Amino acid sequence: MRDFLRRLARHRKAAVGGSLLLFFLLLAVVGPFFVMDPTELVGRPHQPPNAAHWFGTTGQGQDVLAQTVVGARETLAVGFAVGALVTLIGALVGITSGYLGRRVDDVLSLTTNVFLVIPGMPLAIVLGAYLPSGPLRMVAVLTVAGWAWNARVFRAESLALRGRDFVSAAVVTGESHSRIVSRELLPNMASLLGSSFIGNTLYAVGAQVGLEFLGLGDVSAVTWGTNLYWAANDAALLTRSWWIFVPTGLCIALVGFALTLVSSAIDEMTNPALRVHKPAALPASTAPRAHLEKPVPGVLLRVQDLCIDYATEKGASRVVDSVSFDVAPGEVFGLAGESGSGKSTIGSALLGLLPASARVTQGRILFNGMDVTALEGPALRAFRWRQVSMVFQSAMSALNPVLTLGEQFHDTLAAHGRVSRAASYARARELLGMVGLSPDLVTAWPHQLSGGMRQRVGIALALALEPRLVIMDEPTTALDVVVQKELLQRMVELKQRLGFAMLFITHDLPLLLALSDRVGVLQGGKLVEVDTSANLRAGARHPYTQLLLSSFPHLSAKDAAPPPVQQAPELSVSRPSTRVAAIPGGHR
Repeated sequence: MRDFLRRLARHRKAAVGGSLLLFFLLLAVVGPFFVMDPTELVGRPHQPPNAAHWFGTTGQGQDVLAQTVVGARETLAVGFAVGALVTLIGALVGITSGYLGRRVDDVLSLTTNVFLVIPGMPLAIVLGAYLPSGPLRMVAVLTVAGWAWNARVFRAESLALRGRDFVSAAVVTGESHSRIVSRELLPNMASLLGSSFIGNTLYAVGAQVGLEFLGLGDVSAVTWGTNLYWAANDAALLTRSWWIFVPTGLCIALVGFALTLVSSAIDEMTNPALRVHKPAALPASTAPRAHLEKPVPGVLLRVQDLCIDYATEKGASRVVDSVSFDVAPGEVFGLAGESGSGKSTIGSALLGLLPASARVTQGRILFNGMDVTALEGPALRAFRWRQVSMVFQSAMSALNPVLTLGEQFHDTLAAHGRVSRAASYARARELLGMVGLSPDLVTAWPHQLSGGMRQRVGIALALALEPRLVIMDEPTTALDVVVQKELLQRMVELKQRLGFAMLFITHDLPLLLALSDRVGVLQGGKLVEVDTSANLRAGARHPYTQLLLSSFPHLSAKDAAPPPVQQAPELSVSRPSTRVAAIPGGHR
């Protein structure tokens, strides 16, 4: 937590927002001792700013500066009190509901939904009209009207954390529910608590000023809301007495701006994907990118001296370092390497899918003579999937869980000009049949399919627009060996039938040697060796490749190609007096 607060203090948005908030807090606490009584009539009504009254006077002759300074105290006190209460109540209800589940979740969720159905501002107006006046009434009204949304947010976060391994470990070790909530769940929601508190404070200040402006607050008190209420009653707009309401309005806007900056800073500090990094400087030797060149005969994809850097707090970190290779039409080219070697980053760069913190700092990726790293906007969208598609690692994450398979095929095809749903569904049935699935699954949902079936759907989607190159990014992860071989055999058959090339990315070297025509080995972002599968198996030259091969002593010549497996073989377990046969499996 100390490290987080230290980094937050160095954050530019947090520094600006925090400085503004600190100024207003000091103004609210110390300022009233240095100004006159804001209720005292000290001058002529509607007097503009002058030496005696820096912000002028109100319609009754009160000092506007004194009202602005004194009004900050109750307004900010109520705002921060409501922010803390709404966050606390929402967190307690949401976490309890999500973690305990069952009947507790049913009761608390029903209560939350009832409050969510009731519009917050009308509820606050009704409560504010009948409760006794004063700051405590405002705190109670805004807390009752605002806690439900926070409960829904914290419940969702609690449900996500409840199934994590560290929570299960705490349950197994015998920790109580209260200790699990306080020691396991809440620390993992620290950023959510912080951003919720800031957001709720912003809501409270705005809602409080709005209610008081409508006359539902204590009009005898001096707050920013009542300042605007009396300015409206004194016809400040009609008399063009701008100085009566502008200082208060400007203070409200600055407080809202400061709270927004702090909330945004917390989000960026706790979510690295939202951080704004300075792009790494381009090397001085980098040549301008050519958008289109004459295609090289026999070369479909050419990666030339590719360097990709990720921006970090300590500077640029190079994850792909001067990588060069070619892929021929119809060829299966494999990229092997351990986790973090940069193989998936290369695949993402080919489709323009690098995150905001990464960029190509050197080299080019030429597809049939076209530099795809220079494509943007409509040109990039037209290139994706029609020329190069991808089968992603996690099929369940790649498929939309709330759309049927047919709708997902329709979305893919319609994005490239085919808008007829009937034609899309017909194409979907054809593609599902090509990958060995029943065409009737076009109406199925992703959760109704097994892992192997979902991955086949991913392959079918990748082939929907008949691309010339398909990127396979760890497509067999978490699948059993039999299903892996079925999928790869299907891909080999489809490649021979449709003629596309494959860039196969995996850490599974035996699988890669069995499938690929040529293999490139990556180590620490560098391509250390490229050769045919047979040559690598017979005599790899680089020590790292030799080390990888030595980790799989079972490699032999029979792994040269995947066997034509049509269905899972019958498995049996022999015992002294029994023989138990497993049921032959289909798709998994």
